Parts: sequence; structure tokens; C-alpha cells
Amino acid sequence: MNENEILSRIRGEYLEMPGLCLTHAQAQRLWGLDAQTCDSLLESLTEDKFLCLRNDGTYGRLSDGAVVFPPGCGILRTPSRKTPTPRYRF
Repeated sequence: MNENEILSRIRGEYLEMPGLCLTHAQAQRLWGLDAQTCDSLLESLTEDKFLCLRNDGTYGRLSDGAVVFPPGCGILRTPSRKTPTPRYRF
């Protein structure tokens, strides 16, 4: 896997599991990375403002809101579907 594929996989994991917070060691084990590669990827995602390093030493999503992916990151966004507003009859 190249770096962009790994970044896409990490982004996907965080998007699929809202509230996910991992320490460096947990991230390294989860994605099977060596320490240097894990450092580099977590730093990249932090610089991109996708992740943030929390006071407790875990990496979590900066926002659980809408996500803007950098061009060429390998993740396709699908348009969100709006839930129809219920109409009540009295």
C-alpha cells in the first residue's frame, strides 16, 4: 500500500466510527504500521485538520461535522440525502 492508500484507509476508519480516539501505539497496531510511518501519517492528518492530538494523548477527528477531503486523497464523497420533512395533518 502506498501512503495515499493508507491515509484513505485511516480517514475511512475515523469516518465509520464517530468518536474514535486512538493513541499512537493503538493506531500503529490497528493499521500494522511501524512507528516512523505512523508518526508521519498522523502528523499529516493533523496538519490537514482532519485529526487533532487531544490533551490525553489520543488522536481523534477534529470535527464530527462535514468533511472536506484534499484533492487526490482517494476518497469519493457521495452527496448526502436529505431526510424528507414529515408533514402532519390535524
